[in-house]
Amino acid sequence: MKKIKTIQLLPVIILLLGSCEPKDKFEWNVAWSAPKFYSAAPMPIEFFYQGRSVAGTSATIGADPGWGMSSGGYTGGDIYKPVPDSIYMKWGDEADGNYYEGGARLPREKMLELFRKGKIVNGNKEKYTQIIAGMAPGGNATIWMSGQTGNTEIIRLKIPNKGVWRGNDKAYMESQAKLRVSHEYINSEASKYQYLHGIPYSVWEKGEKTYKYDIGFSSEEDRDFYESVTAFSKDGSYIFLNENQFIIPYKDWVSNHINAGVKEGKLPVHTVVQWISEDDKQWYKGEIVFPVDFQNTFESFYKKNKNVHIVYVMDKLSPSENYTFGTIWLQSSTSKERIMKFRLAKLNNETRKYDVSKYTLPKGFVVPKWEGRIPLQKPTELEYWQEE
Repeated sequence: MKKIKTIQLLPVIILLLGSCEPKDKFEWNVAWSAPKFYSAAPMPIEFFYQGRSVAGTSATIGADPGWGMSSGGYTGGDIYKPVPDSIYMKWGDEADGNYYEGGARLPREKMLELFRKGKIVNGNKEKYTQIIAGMAPGGNATIWMSGQTGNTEIIRLKIPNKGVWRGNDKAYMESQAKLRVSHEYINSEASKYQYLHGIPYSVWEKGEKTYKYDIGFSSEEDRDFYESVTAFSKDGSYIFLNENQFIIPYKDWVSNHINAGVKEGKLPVHTVVQWISEDDKQWYKGEIVFPVDFQNTFESFYKKNKNVHIVYVMDKLSPSENYTFGTIWLQSSTSKERIMKFRLAKLNNETRKYDVSKYTLPKGFVVPKWEGRIPLQKPTELEYWQEE
């Protein structure tokens, strides 16, 4: 019998199949984000390459992880995927009660270059491993690429407003109407924050400036205290500068002896301050709303000074009082400028509650006009201290 020669076709097939795929695939996943205190829910978000879905995410409930920070939900896609060239987005926005839906092109070449090159951090190369889709009120969307040490903004988008979220669902709308006038809802942390700061639509559309500065802490007390300052920017981002705000000895604060370095970050509009004694017996806490014109004040000081810090300086304690005071300063190694005084409430160790309000408002504060579609109820439990 005539012997038939076997031809190895497998490498040829693989080569032909490979030629139909994009040359560059990377290991990345997709995530979604919403500003802190301005919850949103993706329904869904989908990334495409040449008309084919390559990854997506969705969630059944809203969340507000912080602008640029990722939240969980269902995600899909291969491990190694082509870089997308477009996106489709749909989300329900809790702050204004609308839903936004639409597609947009993405700057694929820019993203491709970032995936290829990665980023250099402290002399080491880091890979981008995530594409984050941010959803904010007004249909304002931002796309970031993310790695181990922060995000790189890719593009800001405007997604069309399609009307009332689930407006044709009578049962849902009735339940939402009841929820929004409930005591728990109107006195929630998010409702209080929105009442004090409004909906800053333009900041998501235009983006927010960053500056080189850091946050410090000082006190007249000669005892050891643990302190923390959680700061939020206008766009609902957490501000991560020196993650453990450095302590400035009081004598160094007085003499402007500040040598600590600075980092790049957005400016705060709201901070949560905790001050706890080393023996854990004295707890103080406060939420501080910054003056509306703080950015202008900061920029004026910033132009004239180097090594700028926002410093929280605590007064000496009065043991008989259920609160204590402090002052926020702008400070450099050569000068300082007073911003505002604030009050921290002291925790009652017996009741485990604060006997006075934790909120401080700046002098001359005016509640911003509410621009959401659904009227915002004034919180009934929003007491505060305000400097006269």
